[in-house]
Amino acid sequence: MFFVLLFAFTTFLFKNAFSTYFLNDDFFFLKITRINSFSQFVNFFSPIRQYSYKPVSTEVFYFLIHLFNENIFIAHLLGFFVFYIGIYYLYKIIFFLSKNKILAYLTTGFYAINFTHVFQLYYLGTFQEVFLFTFLAISFYKLLTGKNTQAIIFFILALLSKETAVLFVPFLIIFKLFVNKKISWKKLVPYLILGLLFTFIYQYSLNYVTSLDNYKITSNLRLVINNFLWYFLWALGLPNFTSLYFTSILKPPVPEFYKMLSNFPEIKTFYLLLISYYSLFLILLIYFFTKQIKQLRRFFYLFILLFVYFFIFLGPILFFEHRWMVRLTLPLIFIVLIQTYLITNFIKAGKILRLISFILIIFYLILNILGVFIHESSGTFLLESRFTTSAKKYLAKNKKEILKHKYIYFIDKIAIVPIPWGGSEKLKVTFGGQNFIDHYFPGSKIKAIYGFEDKKIPKDAFVVNSFDILLLK
Repeated sequence: MFFVLLFAFTTFLFKNAFSTYFLNDDFFFLKITRINSFSQFVNFFSPIRQYSYKPVSTEVFYFLIHLFNENIFIAHLLGFFVFYIGIYYLYKIIFFLSKNKILAYLTTGFYAINFTHVFQLYYLGTFQEVFLFTFLAISFYKLLTGKNTQAIIFFILALLSKETAVLFVPFLIIFKLFVNKKISWKKLVPYLILGLLFTFIYQYSLNYVTSLDNYKITSNLRLVINNFLWYFLWALGLPNFTSLYFTSILKPPVPEFYKMLSNFPEIKTFYLLLISYYSLFLILLIYFFTKQIKQLRRFFYLFILLFVYFFIFLGPILFFEHRWMVRLTLPLIFIVLIQTYLITNFIKAGKILRLISFILIIFYLILNILGVFIHESSGTFLLESRFTTSAKKYLAKNKKEILKHKYIYFIDKIAIVPIPWGGSEKLKVTFGGQNFIDHYFPGSKIKAIYGFEDKKIPKDAFVVNSFDILLLK
């Protein structure tokens, strides 16, 4: 009954994901997975490519989407199904390790409804994070319960879903050294070998990926510390756009921050609720440890361990200039677990602490309901989905005429400055350059030209005013 209610509420909370249409990288993956033979399917698993090697969470996933006739609802339903399997195994892991149902339920619930999942559940291109989370959760549980072959199979599936799955290896080593010394090194040898093997396999495609501006690795200690702090603050609940208003963690926000608060009262309410939540949490924490001082050392060691895990699963993203909340999928678990472990102990400590703990839980619930609403607006997924859905209507209406031409030219024809949403420049990003052509006009050799790049309209071009798509309801 708990999982029925949790999954029903989570589905309702993130319900707008189900209507989010294809956008950006989706068009690229839809294009390369339009295959006609088994040998082409096998080729999905070749590591020789100029983009990230994630065959299960990209090629296989989008191949399945093709099988379902590119039905966007079914595509998201499949993603949610994988996510819920991961949530269920997260519960089983925590209960197996703690033998505490309250902790397992609370951690699972806190994690499932966290607003950061807007960045993993709305855009099909980020479902790789969900696949990674679920396959690693299953693998870890199978390892804990002695089903070693199954554990290794799911670890391989995780490795085929995202390169950061290799971080599971140092996680297991630390787990063996400091948590469960009964796990033999013999059991961990296959993970070490697979981790090294896939690190080598990833090298070819990563050489291309890390050449992109967003993914260039920068060996800068200040950047690493700054990234770590922001990811940690995001995991605690700060909105994703907060970092835009701070030149430094140690300095006050820029004046535009206060303008933003006055213009968007729901964001101001969110910050106030967040401050209230952690203020109440801190008061409870201080009171609890004045009564339970003997437990302080045990709690301290546990928190250090969870912080180390948080750091491990952030991994190489700490070296990227580009920060993105989507990357919190695995690290978030350990920050949530710190909170739920404390709340679980508060609940056991007496009636007053139990009552205040329930207030904390209600605070967390309200924060994340409001957080989902705010991040649906601050993120671009719903906006870009609106553009691609509009494009679907517009291009279908004019399809016969468009196919008579060699080019489709997007012109920025509007008497508004600055150009809303960036005009044709935004469309190029949302459409994935030329990749949208294969989706809207399968088999066509028509070429898209964007007005912001080339002001000259070529001969034999079907001209589209960018704003006939951007402003179409």
